[in-house]
Amino acid sequence: MRTLIKTKQIATLLFLLMAFLMAPSCSSDEIDVVEEKEEPETPPEDPTTKLIISVPCEGNSWVVDKPKTTENVVVSGGIKNWTNSSDKIRTYFYVKEKGDIELGVLAKFAGATTLKVTLGDKTKQVDFSASSSNEKHYVGSFKIDEIGYHFVELEGVTNENGTFGDISDILLGDSSWKDEITFVDSEWFYWGRRGPSVHLNYEEPANKNITWFYNELTVPVGKDPIGSYFMANGFSSGYFGMQVNSETERRILFSVWSAYDTQDPNQIPAEYTVEPLGYGKGVTVGEFGNEGSGAQSYWVYDWKAGTTYKFLLKGESNADNSIDYTAYFFAPEIGAWKLIASFRRPFPTGQHLTRLHSFLENFDTKMGDEIRQVTYTNQWVYDTQGSWNEMTKATFTNDNTGSKGVRLDYDGGSEGDHFFLRNCGFFSDNETPNTSFSRTANGTAPAIDFSKLEVPEIKTQTLIDRTGWSVIDYSTQEDQGGEGETGRAADVLDGDVDTYWHSCWSGACSATAPHHITVDMGQSNTVNGFSFSQRQNLSRTVQDLEIQISVDNTNWESLGDFVLEKNTSQQLIELSTEKSFRYFKFIPKASHDGTNNAAMAEIGTYVLE
Repeated sequence: MRTLIKTKQIATLLFLLMAFLMAPSCSSDEIDVVEEKEEPETPPEDPTTKLIISVPCEGNSWVVDKPKTTENVVVSGGIKNWTNSSDKIRTYFYVKEKGDIELGVLAKFAGATTLKVTLGDKTKQVDFSASSSNEKHYVGSFKIDEIGYHFVELEGVTNENGTFGDISDILLGDSSWKDEITFVDSEWFYWGRRGPSVHLNYEEPANKNITWFYNELTVPVGKDPIGSYFMANGFSSGYFGMQVNSETERRILFSVWSAYDTQDPNQIPAEYTVEPLGYGKGVTVGEFGNEGSGAQSYWVYDWKAGTTYKFLLKGESNADNSIDYTAYFFAPEIGAWKLIASFRRPFPTGQHLTRLHSFLENFDTKMGDEIRQVTYTNQWVYDTQGSWNEMTKATFTNDNTGSKGVRLDYDGGSEGDHFFLRNCGFFSDNETPNTSFSRTANGTAPAIDFSKLEVPEIKTQTLIDRTGWSVIDYSTQEDQGGEGETGRAADVLDGDVDTYWHSCWSGACSATAPHHITVDMGQSNTVNGFSFSQRQNLSRTVQDLEIQISVDNTNWESLGDFVLEKNTSQQLIELSTEKSFRYFKFIPKASHDGTNNAAMAEIGTYVLE
C-alpha cells in the first residue's frame, strides 16, 4: 500500500513539471530584467609600500671573508663596484621580535640583474630590471625565528652590464616592525663599523700606592682577526697591549697620552709634550693622534694566538710635576722581560698607577664583522710598601657604541681563574654593562727581580747623509704628467716632503703592486733603521711594505714586512739588529686605500747614537 502511494506522488510531480515546461513564454515586457553589474577589480597592493625600514648598506654591510674587497665595494652611498659573482655581501641588523617580515632593496641596476637573496634559512633568486635611479624593489616575505642579530646576504648570479648594481639600503617592513629593528645609522657609520669596545675595570686594593701592574693575556686560536687591539695594562694616562696590524705584522704597543687635549700631536705645547726616556732594542718610538694624542712606542713581534704573554707596567714620579711610565713584555718564546719604552708625562693625574683596566677593541672598519676574544689571568699590583696584592674583581663596561645601542655584540665576565672580553661578529648573547665579576684567586705572586730589568736610556736617531745617493732602479713611476712636476722615483731622495714618487697611472699607463724602488747609497753604511715620510695629502699612502738589502746589488736579504701609518709625520722603523749594506730596495705591497697605486715622499736611513 505504501509503495502504491509513493508511485502516485511521483507521477503527479512529473505531470506538473511537464506542464510548466510546455507553458508558452512570456514577452520581454512582462518580465523585470535585472542586469548584474561587474564590480571593478581592486588593483593589487604595491608590496614596496610595506617596506618602511631602510638599513643603510654603507654602515651595516661587509663582503664575507674579504676585507680588502669590502673597502672597495662598501663605500659612501652603499654597495657599489660589485662585479665579482663570488662575493657574498651581508647586511646586519638586530631584531627584538619574531615573525614574518617583508624584504626588499633600494637599488639602481645598470642592466637586467639576477641576485640570490638570503635571510635566515630561506633563499630567493630574484630578477631585477634596469633603472636609471634608485628604486624600491620587492624581494619577498621571510621569517624571523629568533631575537637577535640577523643578516641579509646578497650573491650575484647574472648581469648584462658588468655590475650587480648599486644598492644603497636593505628595506624591511611592514609598520609593525618599526620599533623592533636596530642598525647603524648615518651618524655612527665609522664607530658602528668598528664595533663596540669592551673593558674590564679592576678593583684595586684599598689605601695602597701602586707602582707596578702585572697581567697575563691569552688570545684564543681563531679569535685574532686583523684590526684587533688586546690591551692588557691600561692606566689613567695610557695603555699597553698587543695588536694585529696586518696579515704580516703584529705589534706590542705602549702609548701615553699628553695632558693637553688635542687630536693633533703637532699642537701640543712643549711643556705638555710626553718625553721618551728610553726604549728597547728594535722598538719604534713616535707620536700618535686622532684619539687624543701623545707618545707611542711599538715593537714588531709575531706573537701567537693560544700562547700566554705577560705584561708589566711601572708608574712613579721621579721629577716635579710629572710621572714616568715604563713598560716591559715577556714572551715565553724569548724567556726574558723585554723593555718596550719609558715615557715622562708632565701634569700627571697622580704620582702612582691608578684606574687600572684592560680592554678589547677593533680599529679597522673593514673587520667589524669578525669576532675577537681575549682572556686575562693573574692580575697583581705591587705597592710602595713592597707587597704584591692580587686583584680578583672587575666590572665589565662598554663604550658609547654599545651603550647607545648602535651595536649590541659586546660581552665580558669571568670563568674560573680568568676574566674574558669578546666583541664584534654580530653575536646576540651580550652581557649587561656595569656588571661586576670575580675570578678564582691564584694566590702565587709573580716572581720578578726588578733589579734585573733593563734600565731605559735615551738613544739619538741620526739620519745618514744622503749626499751621493741615487735611485738606480724602479718598477714604475708617474712620468706622464699626471702628478705635474713630481711623481718620479728620484723624488724620494730630494729632501722635499712636498714632492713624491707615485706609481704610473695617467694615460694608458697602469701599475700593479708590489712596486719597488732600488737605492744605491754610494758606499756601505751600518744602519739601525729606516725613515719614511708619506705623501703629505695622504693620498695613495703606503700601508704594507718589505725592505731588502744588498752589498752587491745582486744578492738580496729581506729584512721582513712592515706597516706604515696613514699620517704626515716622519715614521721610523728600527731594525732588530744593525745591518751593513750599500743597496736597499723599498717594496710597497699594499696601500691604505686598497688600490694598486702607491706614493711616498721621502726615504732615508738612520743610526743610533
